[in-house]
Amino acid sequence: MRRYHSHLGRDIVVTSGSARDLEPGQFGVLAIDGGAAGWSVVHKGPEGEVVEVNNEMHFETPEEALAFAKELIGMLGA
Repeated sequence: MRRYHSHLGRDIVVTSGSARDLEPGQFGVLAIDGGAAGWSVVHKGPEGEVVEVNNEMHFETPEEALAFAKELIGMLGA
């Protein structure tokens, strides 16, 4: 899977578990325990705050988490 994605002009970064490298405004697909415990979707706000946007619901694969992030971005644009 590619590390960088874009959907409707928003950046999505797949990472090994840290939101530290995300730029403000980016979404992240984060591995939990290296992916063994699932995948999470986060957003880094303009002030650097990171919010988990999947409400503690973790995905089994990065592809599922990426699809959720794209769906969320689509709803934000509507």
